[in-house]
Amino acid sequence: MFHMSRSITIALLTLAAAPSLASAQSFRVVPPNKYAWAENIGFLNWADAGSPAGTRGAKFFTRPAGGFFRGFVWSENCGWINLGNGDGPYANTNNTNFGVNANGSGQLSGFAWGENIGWINFSGGALAVPAQPARIDFVSSRLRGYAWGENIGWVNLDDAGVFVGLGAGCPCDLNNDSVVDDLDFQIFVVAYDTVVCDDPSMPSGCPADFNGDNAVDDLDFQIFVVAYDAVLCP
Repeated sequence: MFHMSRSITIALLTLAAAPSLASAQSFRVVPPNKYAWAENIGFLNWADAGSPAGTRGAKFFTRPAGGFFRGFVWSENCGWINLGNGDGPYANTNNTNFGVNANGSGQLSGFAWGENIGWINFSGGALAVPAQPARIDFVSSRLRGYAWGENIGWVNLDDAGVFVGLGAGCPCDLNNDSVVDDLDFQIFVVAYDTVVCDDPSMPSGCPADFNGDNAVDDLDFQIFVVAYDAVLCP
């Protein structure tokens, strides 16, 4: 099995890293606040997609003018819901560039796709009377408002007790064991060598793309260095 002492690995990572960290940040859904409620299909789990659980869950990537979601939501009754196809922010002009975006104030727009339920419109709540737009509440670190699915009705992001909470999480913990160590480094190396998230050989969901630019490159490497040096997940 591949193994390298921690001090040697940190030294190599530091030598290879550029001087500054990537400006973009990513945020994950924070259990236990990981559910939304849809009036006709029940609970939607935003956190646990993937194997190990959580590696393909919903993530939000910030950008100067807002940001975008990537990952999958699970419905026990309806299967997978894809929050974004490819690199965001998404144009949402066809089925190759759809996804959920956020503007600078946190208001959500765009579409998610459910394999069995079709499109979910995250601009839908803004069109309701009275308007209840889907949005990120940055003060409370959670989602609010409503989204609309033509085949499933309203998706409630606004409940006081059942909601989707967002936090920094521990994105560099690629095997979800609460530490960032050599095991995560081995996973990262494979993705780093592959580079492009759309490459068929890239691990599913491209979890090592920490800054959401659809590639695993030196910018992600710099983010990994910091987490590897800290070891324990926050």
